[in-house]
Amino acid sequence: MKIMKNIYLIIIAMALTLFSCDQENMGTIYEPGAPYVAFSTEVVPENILSAETNYSVNVQLVRSELSGTETAEVQLEMNENVDGVFALESNTVTFQDGEAKAYVRVVPAIEPSEIDPTKVYEFNLTITSNNASELYNNTTYKASFKYTPIGTGDFVSTFFEAEWPVAVEKLEVGELSLYKAKDLYETGYDITLIVESGNVTINPQTAWESADYGPVWAAGSGTITGKVLTLTIEHYVPDLGSFGEYTETLTLP
Repeated sequence: MKIMKNIYLIIIAMALTLFSCDQENMGTIYEPGAPYVAFSTEVVPENILSAETNYSVNVQLVRSELSGTETAEVQLEMNENVDGVFALESNTVTFQDGEAKAYVRVVPAIEPSEIDPTKVYEFNLTITSNNASELYNNTTYKASFKYTPIGTGDFVSTFFEAEWPVAVEKLEVGELSLYKAKDLYETGYDITLIVESGNVTINPQTAWESADYGPVWAAGSGTITGKVLTLTIEHYVPDLGSFGEYTETLTLP
């Protein structure tokens, strides 16, 4: 019994030692001592650019203290797609007395008709004022034009010497009609075709994966007659070479 008692005492001593070490390694819990302003979420992946929203995106901020007015400064990071195309309507956001939420607005810096509807725009924002939350002062909003599914079309490829069905989506922006052929050559790679005045343009975009060369790009042009798009498409690997140009045909739903 004495031996068992000593074993119990050793176990208890070890447990207390481990608990003490764990308490020392817990660190400081984040407890802001002053009122703060934060973004309500870190990532908002699907925002729609449309005439109904004036092709703008509202980004929500929240605050911890509701009494009185509060002002925060926000900065929009420029990137290749955003620079010269979008900007902040104002980099100052004001919370009115009693309000928990306020918004900063990302707006077009050019005419909406000049915004490239084939791109996904990523807006990275930071609260730069000294009342910014230490943990939630950054956010990323992504925005793009919304395509509408119109059914299943038919695709004939001389490059792959095959024919297969393809889901098609459509977007109309001013004089442009855009068609998105979903997973046209390979799953995960949609191809966007731009139609204007009977002519078709396929801007350079990744189309499929080669086991030997990696991502293969496609670009080309063509015409539309009724529902039939007759296309000349080049398949190529940037900086390496081209597989050549091939005639491809997409029949819309």
